Amino acid sequence: MSWSTTGTFLIPFPVPGTKLASTRGTYIVGALIGDGQYGSVYECVGPFDQPYALKMLRPANKPYHVVKEEWSREMLRLESFRHPNIVYIHDAFEENYLFYFALERCDTSLRALLGTPFQPALLIELSRQLLMTLQYLHDNGVVHSDLHAGNVLISQLDRAPIVKLTDFGVAHQLDGGARWFRPQVANPKILVPELVTAGYTTTQSDLYQLGLLMYQMHTGMPAIDVSAPYDEIARQIADGTPRQKAEALGTPLSQVIAKLLRRRDAYRYLSAREVWEDLRHIRWR
Repeated sequence: MSWSTTGTFLIPFPVPGTKLASTRGTYIVGALIGDGQYGSVYECVGPFDQPYALKMLRPANKPYHVVKEEWSREMLRLESFRHPNIVYIHDAFEENYLFYFALERCDTSLRALLGTPFQPALLIELSRQLLMTLQYLHDNGVVHSDLHAGNVLISQLDRAPIVKLTDFGVAHQLDGGARWFRPQVANPKILVPELVTAGYTTTQSDLYQLGLLMYQMHTGMPAIDVSAPYDEIARQIADGTPRQKAEALGTPLSQVIAKLLRRRDAYRYLSAREVWEDLRHIRWR
């Protein structure tokens, strides 16, 4: 069993069978299906026996008020986003000093599918939906900042796949005419060059992370050695290794991926819409 410290006492994390109460009804916790630095996700059955994905924010020894503020920010973002490719929030509640979201349950994640090259049609369709979602976010001044395979959920894979982007815990709302910001946290496995070399993040950073995803979908392998120490990952990013690998593929898709992975954000695609204009004209031999 995992525990969280809040003040001077211990709080148990939920385990399968735990019942959690919300103003909308009771949620029965199932198996743990995802676990990361910022949150844990459980299978869950809620009111009317409806299946959900239940996300619990990980306190990580942060003060109660800090975790509550993070929960409130993510809740407001999820409630304000109404897009077919953004995961839908059904409920948000607190119990026993822990904070939860009841989210729509998807069939799988992109992470579970990686390991072998995708068929071109599937790769293009998943990329199309992700690009459409990023354009929506960027048009509304939001940088996701955490675009990795675990945050891309998929439903109806056997018929017509539907992408659902999730986890807006580190997303940032650009204020006024701002075009960049300095994030307080970053996932070392999806670092972007401008963050490594200059400490800032932009909407083009989301496109770089999409390039990393597309490279792995295309080849079955990551574009960087994610098992390496942080300093080595940062060196690979700063040296432009992902772009070089993409260019060396020599496939119809390689130049699009390589442009997404350029070291200078100003030399990448300017928008998700521009990426799709190139993708939609690709012809596979």
